[in-house]
Amino acid sequence: MADAWYGGPANTGERVKYVEPTGEEKAGLLRYKRPPSTWDIFQKEEGIPIWSGIGISDSRTLPREHWERMGALGTYIQLIGTNNSTGMFVLEVPARSATRAHKHFYEERYIVVEGRGSTEVDRDGSSAKTTFEWQPWSMFSIPLNATFRIVNATSSPAVLIGINTAPIMTNLMKSKQFLFENPYVPDERFGGNLEDYWKPQDEFEAHPVQGRAMLTSNLFPDISNCYLPLDNNRGPGYRWVNPNMAGNTVLTGGFIAEYPSGRYSKAHHHGSGPVLICVKGKGYSYTWPKDEGTMTPWANGKGDLVQRLDYGPGGMISAAPGYATWFHQHFAISKEPFRVHAIWANINVGGGGAARPASDDGMVAGVGAEITEGGTAIPYHMEDPYIREYYQSRLKENGAEYAMPPEIYTPAGSSIKIDY
Repeated sequence: MADAWYGGPANTGERVKYVEPTGEEKAGLLRYKRPPSTWDIFQKEEGIPIWSGIGISDSRTLPREHWERMGALGTYIQLIGTNNSTGMFVLEVPARSATRAHKHFYEERYIVVEGRGSTEVDRDGSSAKTTFEWQPWSMFSIPLNATFRIVNATSSPAVLIGINTAPIMTNLMKSKQFLFENPYVPDERFGGNLEDYWKPQDEFEAHPVQGRAMLTSNLFPDISNCYLPLDNNRGPGYRWVNPNMAGNTVLTGGFIAEYPSGRYSKAHHHGSGPVLICVKGKGYSYTWPKDEGTMTPWANGKGDLVQRLDYGPGGMISAAPGYATWFHQHFAISKEPFRVHAIWANINVGGGGAARPASDDGMVAGVGAEITEGGTAIPYHMEDPYIREYYQSRLKENGAEYAMPPEIYTPAGSSIKIDY
C-alpha cells in the first residue's frame, strides 16, 4: 500500500511565499478554515459513510456500505469531542462470510452487538494461530499488529462496534506503510501460551493507581451480564470494573459500569474524549458545558445549554462533546439495570486520571471525590432540583420504581453508609 499522504500541516502540498507584515499589521489570517488532519483524509479514502453527532440511540440503525479494506460493510462514527483521538466504527460481517485477514499498528477493541462467530488471530512469521468464539455482547481486543480475521459462519449478519487508536497513530506517523505493512511483532503484547491467551479470566485485582476493581482478560464472553464489583463512586449501588486487555497502553481508558434500576449518577465534569456505549437496559444522559452558573443550569436560566440523549443497547453518547470541560450525568430508566461500557484513547497513559491536575503533594482527586472535596462531582444535595423531578417522571413512563435513598440528598449524604 503506497503512501499518498502529504506530510505538510495542511495536507495540500501547496507552497505560498510568506510576506512579512509591516507596521502594526498582524501576520497570517485572523480566520481560516481548519485544515483536514491526516485522519480526516484517511477516513474519506476508506469509502464508507462517516456519521457525526453527540450520540445515537442505536448504532445498528446507521447505514453501512462496502468496506474494501475490511472485506465487509461498515460506517465510521465520529462523535463530537472524539475527533483525532478515539476511532470508532460499526462493522457488519454478512452471513457465512469473513473479513479480510489484516493487521494494523494501532490498538483496537471490539464489542459484538449482534451475531455469533469466531476470530482467528496469528503472528507474522509464525505458524501459531489461535481462534476464539464470540456471541452478543462479547468484547475482545486484538494484540498490536497481529494478523486477524473475523468469521461469521451463521445465516444472519454479525454487527460489531470497533474502537481504536487509529486517529492518534495516523496523525502521528502519516504513513499507511507503517500502519498496515509494519513487520515488527511486539511479542510482549502477544506472547506466552497462546492457547490461554483467549481464556476468559475472573479474578479481580486492585487497579495499581486507583485501587478500584480491575480484570485482566483479553476476552470478555458477555459484558452485558458479567459480574461487576460494587463501587459506589458515581452513585449508590454503582458497579464498576476496568478491563485490562491485550497489553494495551493507550486504549487503557475505559470501564464497564452499571446503574441499578431507579438510580442515577452524580453530575461530574471532565474534558472531551470518553464515549459511553450502552450494553444493557435503557437510560439517558445529560451533557452541558461547565461555565458560570451551569452547576444548576435550569435554576439559573441556562437549561438551553443542556443536551440530552436517550439510548439503549448499541446506542452511545460523547460524554463531553466540546473542546472545554463539560458536566454530564447518567440515568437508568428501565426496569433492569442500565449498563454501559465507557471507552477512550488516553494519550496521557498511566491510568487513574493522568491528565487531571495534581495537588502539591502529587495526589489526584479520584472519581468519587465531590467538588466540596477537591473533586469534580456535584453532591446530590447541590444538584439542580429539575434533575430529580424530570427523572421521576421518566421512571413513571417506563414503569420503573424510583429507588434513590432519601438520605443522600442531605449534606451528610456522601458519608452515610447505605446497604445495597
